[in-house]
Amino acid sequence: MAGTRTDTVPRQRVETGARGSAERYREGGAARDPGGRTDIAPGVIEKAAARAVREVEGAGAVRARPARARTSGDVVLLRLRISVRYPRAAREVAARVREHVKDRVEWMTGRTVHHIDIEIAELVR
Repeated sequence: MAGTRTDTVPRQRVETGARGSAERYREGGAARDPGGRTDIAPGVIEKAAARAVREVEGAGAVRARPARARTSGDVVLLRLRISVRYPRAAREVAARVREHVKDRVEWMTGRTVHHIDIEIAELVR
């Protein structure tokens, strides 16, 4: 049914100005949302957080459920279970993991990481 027009289907918005809607939206103009929304499941955030833990030297994610995420709007709360390589300082590794995971999850999802709880579950050689 290509090319069929009805009165019940909303019409596509047409840009009338010289500037795009994204530019006006950034400037705080009256442009509308470009349409639709993006939902990111907590499981996706958990996987991103677990992968970010492995990127920190001296830290690793435990095998069983290394990350849990709770979301509320644009805010993310994380709980991580990590392993620390012996003989590194556990507090120092945890601080680096917290900072790195926060940066990565915020960059990847566009949401704000408000709080990260870290449990050091293993000490490995």
